[in-house]
Amino acid sequence: MTIDSDAQTQTESRSNALIRRAAFAESIDPSLRHKEDNASRLIGSLNASRLSKMRKLHDLAEQLTRDADRFVACRKGCAACCHMNVTISATEAALIERAADRKSSAPALSRAHDPKRFVGTPCPFLKESACTIYSARPLACRMHLSFDTSAYWCQPERMHLAEMPMLRFEGLVDAYFTLIGSDVTADIRDFFPGR
Repeated sequence: MTIDSDAQTQTESRSNALIRRAAFAESIDPSLRHKEDNASRLIGSLNASRLSKMRKLHDLAEQLTRDADRFVACRKGCAACCHMNVTISATEAALIERAADRKSSAPALSRAHDPKRFVGTPCPFLKESACTIYSARPLACRMHLSFDTSAYWCQPERMHLAEMPMLRFEGLVDAYFTLIGSDVTADIRDFFPGR
Protein backbone atom coordinates (compact mmCIF):
# COMPACT_ATOMS: atom_id res chain seq x y z
CA MET A 1 0.00 0.00 0.00
CA THR A 2 1.37 3.43 -0.88
CA ILE A 3 1.41 6.40 1.47
CA ASP A 4 -1.41 8.09 -0.52
CA SER A 5 -3.61 4.99 -0.51
CA ASP A 6 -2.83 4.42 3.19
CA ALA A 7 -3.95 7.99 3.97
CA GLN A 8 -7.10 7.50 1.89
CA THR A 9 -7.82 4.19 3.65
CA GLN A 10 -7.33 5.91 7.01
CA THR A 11 -9.75 8.72 6.08
CA GLU A 12 -12.38 6.28 4.82
CA SER A 13 -11.96 4.01 7.83
CA ARG A 14 -12.28 6.90 10.24
CA SER A 15 -15.38 8.23 8.49
CA ASN A 16 -17.06 4.81 8.50
CA ALA A 17 -16.07 4.26 12.13
CA LEU A 18 -17.61 7.57 13.19
CA ILE A 19 -20.90 6.59 11.54
CA ARG A 20 -20.85 3.12 13.09
CA ARG A 21 -19.96 4.49 16.55
CA ALA A 22 -22.86 6.96 16.38
CA ALA A 23 -25.24 4.18 15.31
CA PHE A 24 -24.06 1.97 18.17
CA ALA A 25 -24.44 4.77 20.74
CA GLU A 26 -27.96 5.40 19.46
CA SER A 27 -28.82 1.69 19.76
CA ILE A 28 -28.11 1.56 23.51
CA ASP A 29 -31.30 1.27 25.53
CA PRO A 30 -32.10 4.62 27.23
CA SER A 31 -32.54 2.97 30.64
CA LEU A 32 -29.08 1.42 30.30
CA ARG A 33 -27.64 4.80 29.28
CA HIS A 34 -29.23 6.32 32.38
CA LYS A 35 -27.68 3.59 34.53
CA GLU A 36 -24.28 4.31 32.96
CA ASP A 37 -24.65 8.07 33.47
CA ASN A 38 -25.28 7.43 37.17
CA ALA A 39 -22.71 4.67 37.65
CA SER A 40 -20.67 6.60 40.25
CA ARG A 41 -23.70 7.20 42.42
CA LEU A 42 -24.94 3.61 42.00
CA ILE A 43 -21.56 2.05 42.81
CA GLY A 44 -20.98 4.50 45.67
CA SER A 45 -24.30 3.55 47.27
CA LEU A 46 -23.46 -0.16 47.40
CA ASN A 47 -22.52 -1.64 50.75
CA ALA A 48 -20.01 -4.02 49.17
CA SER A 49 -16.30 -4.70 48.90
CA ARG A 50 -14.15 -2.95 46.32
CA LEU A 51 -13.84 -6.22 44.38
CA SER A 52 -17.61 -6.65 44.33
CA LYS A 53 -18.05 -3.07 43.12
CA MET A 54 -15.48 -3.62 40.38
CA ARG A 55 -17.42 -6.72 39.26
CA LYS A 56 -20.55 -4.53 39.08
CA LEU A 57 -18.70 -2.04 36.86
CA HIS A 58 -17.48 -4.89 34.66
CA ASP A 59 -21.06 -6.20 34.44
CA LEU A 60 -22.31 -2.75 33.41
CA ALA A 61 -19.63 -2.53 30.71
CA GLU A 62 -20.72 -5.97 29.52
CA GLN A 63 -24.36 -4.85 29.31
CA LEU A 64 -23.41 -1.67 27.45
CA THR A 65 -21.36 -3.51 24.81
CA ARG A 66 -23.45 -6.70 24.58
CA ASP A 67 -25.05 -5.74 21.26
CA ALA A 68 -22.00 -4.13 19.68
CA ASP A 69 -21.20 -6.99 17.27
CA ARG A 70 -22.97 -5.50 14.26
CA PHE A 71 -21.11 -2.19 14.70
CA VAL A 72 -17.54 -3.33 15.37
CA ALA A 73 -14.75 -5.23 13.65
CA CYS A 74 -13.99 -7.10 16.89
CA ARG A 75 -14.51 -10.86 16.65
CA LYS A 76 -13.51 -13.93 18.61
CA GLY A 77 -9.98 -14.87 17.59
CA CYS A 78 -9.00 -11.32 16.63
CA ALA A 79 -6.38 -10.51 19.23
CA ALA A 80 -4.65 -7.46 17.75
CA CYS A 81 -5.68 -5.27 20.70
CA CYS A 82 -4.11 -7.85 23.04
CA HIS A 83 -0.72 -6.64 21.77
CA MET A 84 -0.83 -3.11 23.17
CA ASN A 85 -0.63 -1.30 26.51
CA VAL A 86 -3.43 -2.30 28.91
CA THR A 87 -3.51 -0.23 32.08
CA ILE A 88 -5.19 -1.94 35.01
CA SER A 89 -5.65 -1.15 38.69
CA ALA A 90 -4.56 -3.18 41.69
CA THR A 91 -8.24 -4.00 42.29
CA GLU A 92 -8.54 -5.47 38.80
CA ALA A 93 -5.28 -7.35 39.34
CA ALA A 94 -6.87 -8.94 42.43
CA LEU A 95 -9.84 -10.10 40.33
CA ILE A 96 -7.47 -11.50 37.70
CA GLU A 97 -5.44 -13.30 40.38
CA ARG A 98 -8.57 -15.18 41.43
CA ALA A 99 -9.66 -15.99 37.88
CA ALA A 100 -6.21 -17.09 36.73
CA ASP A 101 -5.12 -18.66 40.01
CA ARG A 102 -1.91 -16.70 39.59
CA LYS A 103 -0.30 -14.24 42.02
CA SER A 104 0.44 -10.76 40.71
CA SER A 105 3.75 -8.96 41.09
CA ALA A 106 2.10 -5.69 42.01
CA PRO A 107 4.41 -2.73 41.50
CA ALA A 108 4.89 -0.51 44.57
CA LEU A 109 4.07 2.63 42.60
CA SER A 110 1.87 3.40 39.61
CA ARG A 111 3.60 3.24 36.25
CA ALA A 112 2.67 5.07 33.08
CA HIS A 113 4.29 3.76 29.92
CA ASP A 114 4.81 5.31 26.53
CA PRO A 115 1.79 4.24 24.41
CA LYS A 116 4.12 2.30 22.12
CA ARG A 117 5.90 0.45 24.93
CA PHE A 118 4.04 -2.88 24.59
CA VAL A 119 2.99 -2.69 20.94
CA GLY A 120 3.44 -6.19 19.57
CA THR A 121 3.94 -7.73 23.03
CA PRO A 122 1.11 -10.15 23.76
CA CYS A 123 -0.88 -9.90 26.95
CA PRO A 124 0.33 -12.55 29.41
CA PHE A 125 -3.19 -14.02 29.37
CA LEU A 126 -3.39 -14.44 25.59
CA LYS A 127 -3.17 -18.03 24.42
CA GLU A 128 -3.76 -19.11 20.82
CA SER A 129 -5.47 -15.76 20.07
CA ALA A 130 -7.92 -16.20 22.95
CA CYS A 131 -8.18 -14.43 26.29
CA THR A 132 -7.76 -16.92 29.13
CA ILE A 133 -9.26 -14.48 31.66
CA TYR A 134 -12.12 -13.25 29.49
CA SER A 135 -14.71 -13.21 32.29
CA ALA A 136 -12.27 -11.25 34.52
CA ARG A 137 -10.72 -9.06 31.81
CA PRO A 138 -10.10 -5.45 32.86
CA LEU A 139 -12.39 -2.55 32.07
CA ALA A 140 -9.93 -1.22 29.48
CA CYS A 141 -10.41 -4.43 27.47
CA ARG A 142 -14.18 -4.43 27.91
CA MET A 143 -14.47 -0.92 26.49
CA HIS A 144 -11.94 -1.21 23.67
CA LEU A 145 -14.06 -1.50 20.54
CA SER A 146 -13.01 -0.95 16.93
CA PHE A 147 -15.87 0.66 15.03
CA ASP A 148 -14.06 0.13 11.75
CA THR A 149 -15.26 -2.56 9.34
CA SER A 150 -12.01 -4.52 9.63
CA ALA A 151 -9.11 -5.02 12.02
CA TYR A 152 -6.67 -3.39 9.56
CA TRP A 153 -5.86 -0.42 11.83
CA CYS A 154 -5.82 -2.63 14.93
CA GLN A 155 -2.77 -4.57 13.82
CA PRO A 156 0.31 -3.81 15.97
CA GLU A 157 2.31 -2.48 13.03
CA ARG A 158 -0.44 0.08 12.24
CA MET A 159 -2.25 0.75 15.54
CA HIS A 160 -0.44 4.03 16.20
CA LEU A 161 -0.61 5.27 12.62
CA ALA A 162 -4.32 6.05 12.63
CA GLU A 163 -6.51 7.48 15.33
CA MET A 164 -9.81 5.68 15.17
CA PRO A 165 -12.85 6.83 17.15
CA MET A 166 -13.47 4.99 20.38
CA LEU A 167 -16.53 5.02 22.60
CA ARG A 168 -15.93 6.42 26.04
CA PHE A 169 -18.62 5.78 28.61
CA GLU A 170 -18.03 8.83 30.81
CA GLY A 171 -20.21 7.67 33.71
CA LEU A 172 -18.55 4.26 33.77
CA VAL A 173 -15.06 5.76 33.56
CA ASP A 174 -15.83 8.25 36.35
CA ALA A 175 -17.16 5.44 38.54
CA TYR A 176 -14.04 3.37 37.80
CA PHE A 177 -11.63 6.14 38.83
CA THR A 178 -13.68 6.96 41.91
CA LEU A 179 -13.65 3.29 42.88
CA ILE A 180 -9.93 2.69 42.37
CA GLY A 181 -9.02 5.91 44.18
CA SER A 182 -5.33 5.70 45.02
CA ASP A 183 -4.88 2.14 43.71
CA VAL A 184 -1.60 1.44 41.98
CA THR A 185 -2.15 1.41 38.22
CA ALA A 186 0.22 -0.04 35.65
CA ASP A 187 0.24 -2.19 32.56
CA ILE A 188 -1.12 -5.70 32.97
CA ARG A 189 2.41 -6.96 32.18
CA ASP A 190 3.76 -5.04 35.19
CA PHE A 191 1.34 -6.92 37.44
CA PHE A 192 1.72 -10.26 35.63
CA PRO A 193 5.13 -10.50 33.91
CA GLY A 194 5.49 -13.11 31.17
CA ARG A 195 5.67 -16.70 32.23
